[in-house]
Amino acid sequence: MKKNTNEFKVGLFVVICILGLFYLSYSTGKLNFKKEGYYIYATFGDIAGLAKKAPVMLNGLEVGKVEDIKISYEPDKTCVILKLWIENKVKVRENPEVSIKTLGLMGEKYIQISSLSGGEFIKPESTIMGNEYTDFDALAKEVQDISGEVKKLTTSLNSAMDNNKESIDKIVKNLETTSKNFEEFSADIKKHPWKLLFKSKDKKAK
Repeated sequence: MKKNTNEFKVGLFVVICILGLFYLSYSTGKLNFKKEGYYIYATFGDIAGLAKKAPVMLNGLEVGKVEDIKISYEPDKTCVILKLWIENKVKVRENPEVSIKTLGLMGEKYIQISSLSGGEFIKPESTIMGNEYTDFDALAKEVQDISGEVKKLTTSLNSAMDNNKESIDKIVKNLETTSKNFEEFSADIKKHPWKLLFKSKDKKAK
């Protein structure tokens, strides 16, 4: 009898744990019981390692997931088509901005849909165009190219300054001399203002 009681307690504990696990999964959204939704498609040239089941965000709020990923071979290009599952209560306006983002510097990738402007809502099974993904390697290359151009410009300016150093020194020296002469003339006039009168008379006589 005591053995049966212990087995009953163990069994009841296991059942409670399983129910608790299901409740936690449901409450955190990992299991989408009773959730209805629809599909839309997003076309990208490069998805940069985005995986199935990746989150789909609408204006920063998680509203769905990436259901499937397929490659499309069009006549002039190869692209990747994502099948996005969206919660039924969520609506996306026409002409949204669709891009691939990363959670943190090394986090998982997700789809960001920005739908702010007014207009009609897109219908289920619609296809939207995604923006090209820009990774850190491309940004680093652009920064490196800009840095190289700035370095070349700085070298050219330094070279021009060196070649015209004598001319620049001469101009600066002339400016200093002119400034000094003007200061002396101004000081002399302040001490002997009558000189202006004589100069004025001399000009009239001439």
